[in-house]
Amino acid sequence: MTSTLDSHALVGSHARRLNRVIDHVEAHLADDLRLDHLARLAAYSPFHLHRVFRAWTGETLRDFVRRRRLETAGIRLRYDPALTVREVAVTCGFASAETFARAFRQHFGVTPSAWRQSALQRPPQHRTTGGPDRDAATPTLGKVTLQQLPQREVLYWRVQGDYSDVVAPLWVRFKPWVHALGLGDQPMLGMGLDDPAIAPPQHCRYDACVVLPPGWQESAQLRPSRKRVEGGWHACVRFEGPRADIGLAWSWLIDQWLPQSGFIAASGPFFETYAAGHPSDGNDDLVAELCMPVLPLGR
Repeated sequence: MTSTLDSHALVGSHARRLNRVIDHVEAHLADDLRLDHLARLAAYSPFHLHRVFRAWTGETLRDFVRRRRLETAGIRLRYDPALTVREVAVTCGFASAETFARAFRQHFGVTPSAWRQSALQRPPQHRTTGGPDRDAATPTLGKVTLQQLPQREVLYWRVQGDYSDVVAPLWVRFKPWVHALGLGDQPMLGMGLDDPAIAPPQHCRYDACVVLPPGWQESAQLRPSRKRVEGGWHACVRFEGPRADIGLAWSWLIDQWLPQSGFIAASGPFFETYAAGHPSDGNDDLVAELCMPVLPLGR
């Protein structure tokens, strides 16, 4: 399935408003996310938000919130062993551990405890962000370094769908737009918002972002989707190779380096940082720095 949520027409108010709602949900999974509250955030009536959201994303807002709470819980159970099942339930917006356990089993087919146990025994997952699945050796990577990254403001376009189908075409459209704004000398970020080892391919979201210089202001006629990327400690590794191998690089970082590192994955987006002028439009070699937010184990 190709993208049903495609905000490359950034001047459209629907893209800005829906992205605002989606980003708010991601940042406030434990909070009140009822339709009427989110409708006020989008400046829509609840009825109109329900219709527009379903038309753009292929699911109702209620189903999206429930799915993202459960998928986020699945990620935290896998990668943060210090959290109890109850703590995961509360931080993901469930009223009780019992309610969470029922919903989790209905969605994933196993209990939260069984899911966590299977994570310790599973083989590495291949997370693809721009190339077909294929058997390949671990790509050549640089040394993993810990970096304290600054907070940044970005403009972004978002697509939804199988990463191997939607990522490369997004960059083809995004880069000329960035240059037209006079931002062609700014770094760019590629941000896969969903773990394709957990989320269905048709619901995976990817943001192409350009970092804004301090004080940059859009014109009154241009109202693009804009967001803040929080800073903090990140585990970063240099990748250089075919676009099709970048998923293998992420798999190595998450499934092999992370469990032995003394760190856990922190909340916040995982992203690729590209120098100005990259990434390439096709399937040529990429040069990128893969950045994963981390916290010390047992913090």
